[in-house]
Amino acid sequence: MAITLKHLRVSGPGLVPAVASFDGHRTLIHGPSDTGKSHIWDCIWFLLGGTGTLEQFPESEGYDLLELAFLNDEHEYLVLKAMAGGAARVLVRRDDIWVVAGAPNPLEDVAQELGELLVKLSGAEGKKVLRTRSEKGAITGDDLRHWALLSQPGMISRDATKGKGHGSDKRVSSYSLFLSGLDDSAVELYKSSSFKEQAKGKLAVAESELARLQGLIPAGTGRASTVAALARVDERLDMLTTQLQARSSVLKELRQQIAAEGGALASALTQLASATAICERFTLLDMKYLSDLARLGATDEGIAFFQALEETTCPLCGTPVEHHLDPSDLKPRAPKKYRDAIAAEAEKIRELRRGLQPSVAHEEARIATATADVQRLTASLKALEEQETFVLRAAGQEFDADPRELAESHTRFSSWIDAFDEIDRLKGEIARLEQETKQKRTVLVRNVGSHGDEVGAIARQMLNDWGFMSIKSVYVDPAACDLVIDGRRRLSYGAGKRGLFLSAMTIALMQHALKEGHPHLGVVVLDSPLKAYAQKESADNMDRDIPTATVNASFYGWLSRFEGPGQIIVLENEAVDPATARALNAIEFTDDHTHGRQGFYPSKTVVAPPPAPASDGTEFDDFE
Repeated sequence: MAITLKHLRVSGPGLVPAVASFDGHRTLIHGPSDTGKSHIWDCIWFLLGGTGTLEQFPESEGYDLLELAFLNDEHEYLVLKAMAGGAARVLVRRDDIWVVAGAPNPLEDVAQELGELLVKLSGAEGKKVLRTRSEKGAITGDDLRHWALLSQPGMISRDATKGKGHGSDKRVSSYSLFLSGLDDSAVELYKSSSFKEQAKGKLAVAESELARLQGLIPAGTGRASTVAALARVDERLDMLTTQLQARSSVLKELRQQIAAEGGALASALTQLASATAICERFTLLDMKYLSDLARLGATDEGIAFFQALEETTCPLCGTPVEHHLDPSDLKPRAPKKYRDAIAAEAEKIRELRRGLQPSVAHEEARIATATADVQRLTASLKALEEQETFVLRAAGQEFDADPRELAESHTRFSSWIDAFDEIDRLKGEIARLEQETKQKRTVLVRNVGSHGDEVGAIARQMLNDWGFMSIKSVYVDPAACDLVIDGRRRLSYGAGKRGLFLSAMTIALMQHALKEGHPHLGVVVLDSPLKAYAQKESADNMDRDIPTATVNASFYGWLSRFEGPGQIIVLENEAVDPATARALNAIEFTDDHTHGRQGFYPSKTVVAPPPAPASDGTEFDDFE
């Protein structure tokens, strides 16, 4: 993982681009002040996600587009950003950068945000660091820049390397990640202020509810006595229920008997009505038969009387009677035939009456039986109803407690018990919330193991190589994110040594992280690490025990031999031996229009035509 810076390019319409190419291991750009060295550091910071705007000066007038190329494994990335600011555009060559000459290998846009991309390429993706003791977050590009790019003011500052105020906790966390490879995923967070305020609000609500519940329970009432009282009420309610069930069973049986007797009575009444109706019809029929017999008897008597009369002429006309009647009716046998027919009809009716009598007797017997049944069932039903009335009246007399009062007592005691239980729960909740509103502050000690000693050993060897041969002990104070040299804190030294010691620690941290496979950006950019040590007039530089020339020569010599791991870019004012400069392939700014490279930006006397537009990324191939 990690990245390797390839080149920095600044362009503008009609202007010759300003370009600084970087070696894969070490690059030295040196020259006098005001030639653009610190501006190069600013541009790298800006293009690696730094905020703010770049300072403008006469040499940069007309330049508007910044470009930073860097490598990661077998892929090349290009970051484009306006000098005025705004979002960065990130491009990548998807194919391997080492392709046959002339083969197409276009640049494509990267959808990922620049800071997230750098975190991914540095191997820190998914790592968690403490932003504060109450908040975790992902590592950011700002953390990578802080421990990789050292400005001149930052090197000699007496401020802690982790910074101060907002963000210092995050700096310590990211430093520990680079140092040990372990993030803060397992660190227990402090409770945030908002969380505590929420807990206080919940605590106030719980205390208010507790006071309300305690007010519902009479003074001196305990849960045990309330449970006992509720048990007694339950017992009486059970007895009442048992009595009611027994009474209900008796009433149920009585009402079943009443229903049965009522049904039987209705059936008996139906039978009585039916028999009575039939008997009445039979009586009516018998009366009809008697009427018919009387009518037939009268008719027979009339015929007999007619037979006894003598024949006489008509008193009106004096004619014989046969002139007025059917002669056959005057024959002696005719009345007899009428009387015989009447006698036969009468006998038939009497026979019908004789046959009707058993049916009448049967229906009268049914009437008698049904009447007896109705009387018996009526009496039985009345007795059952009286018994039901007695049972209902007796039930009211047997219950020695008012069911309503028992129900109200049961409800009251149950609510008290619920209140007692809720009070117990609220007391536990209040105790928990009281703990949440306060938390014991503990010192966070990260277990970096031997990593601090290893970085210290790399830094000590580096400082010995830089000429500080008297240094015997160097180790890392992980809490301060800084070195302790021969028992002294780095910040206790003068400005010159502070800058060099911080440079040594930053480089050592990068080398150790890359060697161990820990996350790191993979590049260190140092702005004027030697300048402060060379300033003799500085009042903050009184402990310069090694000659400046020795330190400068040793530093540049060490840099010329540096082969990684990682990449070092040094921007420096101090002169370098020509042989060492050649070994370093150093970029020299002369601040002279007559020879060499004047500075980072070309002279405005040279004007180039505007570049032709291109969209496939091949316009950047000249800088590979």
